[in-house]
Amino acid sequence: MLAKKTTGVTLVEVLLALTILTLVTGALSQGTNYLTRRLVRARNASLARNLAWRRLVQAQVEPLIIGHRSGIFGAEFPGYGWNETVAAPSEIANRPPGLFNYRLNVTWQQGWENDQVSFETLLYQHPPKQKGAGNEQK
Repeated sequence: MLAKKTTGVTLVEVLLALTILTLVTGALSQGTNYLTRRLVRARNASLARNLAWRRLVQAQVEPLIIGHRSGIFGAEFPGYGWNETVAAPSEIANRPPGLFNYRLNVTWQQGWENDQVSFETLLYQHPPKQKGAGNEQK
């Protein structure tokens, strides 16, 4: 009797190949999803840092008022807002007049969560000159 040669694949081999393909596709899909979320967050954080610099420049031009303020960046940047706190720095002994501790948070909506970047620095603003001070010529 002649031996019968079988060519092709069995059902078990096909099912095993499909299982491996499904696992690899699922892992690649999750990895791609994770990387996409990280890229979106990095882009939003980069924009938030640029907006923070814009707000910091405005704070340097405006008179610094001790306290807490907040606002939004307008229709050009929907969903982005800021909170700032200006205080006299307590950790500096013999603090010169006009030196302030400045803290800025830029917040935005990231999916279902709020995200933020924070900055803290010292700002110096020349104290206003007092009337009647200085050398007056008569």
